[in-house]
Parts: sequence; structure tokens; C-alpha cells
Amino acid sequence: MNKKIILFLYYVIFLYILISFFEWMIHYYAMHYNGGLKNILDYCNINIENSHIDHHKETLLDQTLPDNYIEEGLVFNLLDVENFYLLLFIVAGSYIFWLYFPNFKKSFSLISALLFSFVLLIIYLWVWSSIHSNYHGRYIECNKKLKNNPNIIIYSLFPNFSPNEKSPVYKYLFWYHTLHHLNKGVDKGNYNIIFPLFDHVFGFYKYNVNNTKYFSTNKPITSQEKWLKEHLIFDIRIKNNNKIEYKDINSNYWKPLPKI
Repeated sequence: MNKKIILFLYYVIFLYILISFFEWMIHYYAMHYNGGLKNILDYCNINIENSHIDHHKETLLDQTLPDNYIEEGLVFNLLDVENFYLLLFIVAGSYIFWLYFPNFKKSFSLISALLFSFVLLIIYLWVWSSIHSNYHGRYIECNKKLKNNPNIIIYSLFPNFSPNEKSPVYKYLFWYHTLHHLNKGVDKGNYNIIFPLFDHVFGFYKYNVNNTKYFSTNKPITSQEKWLKEHLIFDIRIKNNNKIEYKDINSNYWKPLPKI
């Protein structure tokens, strides 16, 4: 294989690692108010609007959404401040890679490296929104204002893109994300959405639903939680029609997840 192609692949892998790390950090800390941020908000008795938390509350067990769902919770707003930090993070990382990888520096200019990282980031944000909204059966078109928030538009040069639901990669990511929704509280994991890596690194990877710890200290409130307490541990799979089936730990039979 051409040496220049190999160097470029190293650079792509490096960018994957950077974006996966930031994806995890944003989802875990900013979208779910985990860690120090949650402690500060709780201490100050501050309850600020969080469309992503609302998204979790309104998502049904089978991962579909009611008709009055909040679109904002499904997508990235390109104007959000975290995307500005993500851009700085990627640009700084790309510069460091170019600066301290002599062979790559000889083969690619700094401008070309930064331009590629910027284009990749824009594509990533658009694909994130497209795939995530599709997971929940509410594919949101690009370049159109959101119904619940006209100030948010998912910009894309390719507005007709939609995920290939038959792809093994899509099915795996859908399975991966469904486990994120079905595991609750301290049992929640799978914070990566389309670039899985740092769930494994940080020990948050989940391969089944197990809410034993959560319901040992929390009483079920909603009908969803009551069902989950009755099914503390179970496996899930994605069928060819992208319907989700579950199998209890002591059962040999797969059943469709209920629409509650």
C-alpha cells in the first residue's frame, strides 16, 4: 500500500479517537449532567431545561417516540457552544498530530490536514443527528427548521442522506444505543452514539440490560420503570425490520419490546 495512504489512515484513526472521546464526554457530562456539573446544579437547586433529558423521558421502551416528541432532543444544533469547543479540540489535536508526526508533516500540508478535520467534523455532526433521529423512528431532514425550535437547523450539503437501516453497522449502532436508553441510573452506559470506543476505555460498555443496582435503591414511578423492574436483566436484538426484541435471562424465547 502507498506510504502516503497509510499515513493518511493513521490520521483518520487519530481523528476517530479524538471525536469518540469528545462524543463520550459531551454525552456523559453535558447531556446527562453527570459528575461535577450535576452536583453543582443539585447543590444550588437549579433545574435548567435539558432537551436531551426530556428525550430520554419521552422515549418508549421500543425506542419509538410519541407524536408530541421534542425534536431538539434528537439532534445537534451546529450553533451550540459545545460544538465550538469540539472544533477547537479537533483543530488543536490535528495540529499536534501534524507537528509531531514528521512523516505525516512531510506528506501533507497543515492547511490540508486542518481542512480535512473540519470537513470530517461537519459530516460527523450531520450524521450524528441523522442516525440518532432515525434510531427513534423520527428521521429529521436537514436544512429545515425544527418544529419545536425554529432557531435550530441541521445544516448539510447532502440533505437527501438517510441511514441504510439494513447495514450491519447501523444495526449494531442501533442495538448499542438502545442499551443506553434501557439501562437506568447507575446502570446506564453506551454513551458513544456513532463512534464507539471510550465506553470500553472508561468501563461504561453495556452488552445487555441490567437494572439490578438501580432498582435496589429506586422505586419505579412510570409504567416503563415498572416493566423494567419486572425484567431486571435481559438481552436485546435488532430484527431485520429494525424492531427490537428482548429475551429474559431465564428464557429461551425472544419477544418484541412493548410500546409503553
